[in-house]
Amino acid sequence: MGAILERIRTMECPACGARLASCAVRAIRAEPQAIVVKLACTVCGESSVAIVERDDENTPALTEDDVLDAHDFLQTWHGPVAELIETA
Repeated sequence: MGAILERIRTMECPACGARLASCAVRAIRAEPQAIVVKLACTVCGESSVAIVERDDENTPALTEDDVLDAHDFLQTWHGPVAELIETA
């Protein structure tokens, strides 16, 4: 997960634009192609969710359409978050 954390550290907070170099990171869901993480900005305190692709050349990359589909789904979701997250 080190490469994923390095990639997150270069991202910017969508609320305030600060680099997420020292943000709090919590994995929500791991998939073969990507990991979904919850980020908490230490500058403004805003939380956000990000999909971070894994560096594996053998798995197909997530497309912009995949991200937009997830966004559209979450915009209309009215159930508890626990129903969206599989536990091992």
